[in-house]
Amino acid sequence: MIVKRRNIAVTMNFRRYIPDHAITTIPVLALMFAVHYFLLRDDAADNGIEPAEGASVYNDFWQHPGIETEFDIDGELERLELDDARRDRLIRELLHQGKYQQARTQLLEIAAAAVLQDDQTRLGATLLLLGEVAINQQELASAEVYLQEALYLAMSSDNVMATARSYQLLGQLNIRGRELARQASNTWDELWQARNSIARGYYQGVNEKLQSVIHDNLEIRRYGAAADAWEALASLHEQVHDDYQAQQARIEAARLFASTGQMNHVRRLIDGLERSFFSNTDMAEIEREIQGLFKEHQNDLVRTSQARDYQMLYHHYLRNGQLERAWEFRIKSSETLASTSDRSMFQRQGDIIAVLYNSNFAMDRAKKYLDQAGAIYSDGGVSEMLEQTREMESLIY
Repeated sequence: MIVKRRNIAVTMNFRRYIPDHAITTIPVLALMFAVHYFLLRDDAADNGIEPAEGASVYNDFWQHPGIETEFDIDGELERLELDDARRDRLIRELLHQGKYQQARTQLLEIAAAAVLQDDQTRLGATLLLLGEVAINQQELASAEVYLQEALYLAMSSDNVMATARSYQLLGQLNIRGRELARQASNTWDELWQARNSIARGYYQGVNEKLQSVIHDNLEIRRYGAAADAWEALASLHEQVHDDYQAQQARIEAARLFASTGQMNHVRRLIDGLERSFFSNTDMAEIEREIQGLFKEHQNDLVRTSQARDYQMLYHHYLRNGQLERAWEFRIKSSETLASTSDRSMFQRQGDIIAVLYNSNFAMDRAKKYLDQAGAIYSDGGVSEMLEQTREMESLIY
């Protein structure tokens, strides 16, 4: 009995059926690809090609800002109780404008002053806010450093509520890490399905799916995956004979690759452009833009290297007990990073399977931290924070 293509709804979300353990993930994934291929290999392709409708907005798409988590900026700053109204206003403005790295520099200056004044309470509260800002910035490694410092201070001074808040934010950090991993996994699934549809000649809805994949990957700062989706979109446009849009999609992929320093991919894409669509002036402008993005990438590399050097000097002087000098370099490191592009911190990210597998441990850590926070809030009768912690626990998956 021949099973026809039209009777098969290939709408599986592969990742849903794949265990997250590394030993089982790879063989199960391979098995599912094999089943998918052998089940559908004899079907005839659909000859009813549907041209893409309307021109997509390309030029600014790849610069979409990162996704934001829920963050009560005004409430957190009120909790910090700054006595400098000007700095308070400045930090609020920076956070509301999404200029997180500049806000972190201001907060580090407050923390440095607290260190020199031996104000452990102010220092701990500032580190907690720094951690929350970094979570919102998707810089989870930096967030963990701040929050572990805050936890150590709180426990050293027997500040029970600050300890609970540190545990709570550490739990939130790990939940966010898991969420980002699942989002990356879902976009990978959708990109694979879109490519499969294009290869088999089924174009209905693929344009919208790929636009969504690009959008979602840019939100979670996976620029290489977004560039891959642009290339898939170029392939789709070629198949439906929308050659102009195919060229535009290739240029967008080249922009993303140039902005992360992958010039081999850039050259391949630019060399593959159909020159009949572009004048010499157009090509010169494209080349200038690509070189500008690559130059920005190179400058970012220099600045991030300087920031790492400053961070090493911070640790050096901290070990030697020279606190004021140490914090000067910690602030310099933050100032240097504030002058880089948002893409500089996310140029290389791990393989999807590795990211998803490692996120399993994030869930274990989240549960541990939130259990500890919940126990403290329960003992202290702080019902509002206890309820908030329970809501976070419901997000563990």
